[in-house]
Amino acid sequence: MKKILSALLGIAAPLLLTAQIKITHGPWLCDMTSTGVTVVWATDKPALSWVEVTEDHGKSFYQTEHKRHYETVAGRRQAHKTLHAIRLEGLTPGTKYSYRIFSREVVEWKYNDAVKYGNVASTNVFSRAPLHFTTFPATGDEVSFLVFNDVHGRADLMSRLIKDENLRSYDFVAFNGDMSNSVESREQLFKDYIDTAVKFFASEVPVMYNRGNHETRGRHADLLGEYFPTHSGNFYQLYKVGDTAFLVLDCGEDKPDSDIEYGGLADYDAYREAESEWLRATVSSEAFRNAAARIVLLHIPLGCGDWHGDLHLDKLLLPILNEADIDVMFSGHTHRYAFHEAGEKVRFPIVVNDNESYVRCRVTKGKIHIETVGTGGTTHTHEITIR
Repeated sequence: MKKILSALLGIAAPLLLTAQIKITHGPWLCDMTSTGVTVVWATDKPALSWVEVTEDHGKSFYQTEHKRHYETVAGRRQAHKTLHAIRLEGLTPGTKYSYRIFSREVVEWKYNDAVKYGNVASTNVFSRAPLHFTTFPATGDEVSFLVFNDVHGRADLMSRLIKDENLRSYDFVAFNGDMSNSVESREQLFKDYIDTAVKFFASEVPVMYNRGNHETRGRHADLLGEYFPTHSGNFYQLYKVGDTAFLVLDCGEDKPDSDIEYGGLADYDAYREAESEWLRATVSSEAFRNAAARIVLLHIPLGCGDWHGDLHLDKLLLPILNEADIDVMFSGHTHRYAFHEAGEKVRFPIVVNDNESYVRCRVTKGKIHIETVGTGGTTHTHEITIR
């Protein structure tokens, strides 16, 4: 028996020594602007990772040598991670790029940065075309995008909804909250929706990420920003796609901070107050005021509910948005479709998507065309005249 065991170990040892590092999830794109984008992926072992990118001229990716873009913190390249997020900046607006990701395994790290590297894993550009993305245009009336919300970890539903959609024809896909029930682990996030997004679009069409109230919960929730990093470090953002401005607003939780469900961890009243101050300054900025169309993504719809979170959002954000000439807001949260016309309390229309559909939206000169789409096809349509 001992001889057999020794023989098996002798066979297995070289296999273990030569095991390849693997890219286990991704890549996916997020935080797209007209001049930059962040590329995120995961490996099974710690690695020094980089991205190579070039304008797509229809020629071989390896016609010339490309600069390596690393994730750096305070001048130091990161080599201890298995989740890699690399920001590409200095890109040209409205331009198609090809890219490839690389991760070199760190097999040993001794005193004084005596690092020993192993094998390299990368995306394939030899037997298949390299991955692509197109930066947001700096100007222009036309924008197209999809909105998902309240998937709650049902990756199978997400797959059924989008399997026939030509996703690469859109500028971006928005995740507008509650894509998970809670954030408990890395593997749960991948299983809930990230892997499905990568399979269908997210390696080439960027995600515009917005947090919902359920994604504030769970032992892994504090790390959520590592999966969808932003150049400002905040979940709430202003994005410009051509001449259209998108306000991505974070709702926080829906019950009082003292609620027993939050385990003493919630401090969302103060968080929303800080967000409202940012919003007040942002809607006064030149970038927002000069926009031809103004669209808001907020998971909890304004002016519709009577829970603490709803009322606090109404108190802080609604007065600012009512004076900001908003054309439409996209929300979810209620799990029921609704369309709220502009009125005295809320001076802009709100599309509330249900938990069995996604929203298809195209902005053209003077109009916003909206469809909600379920597994059976289009269910509701709206056409909004831009102010």
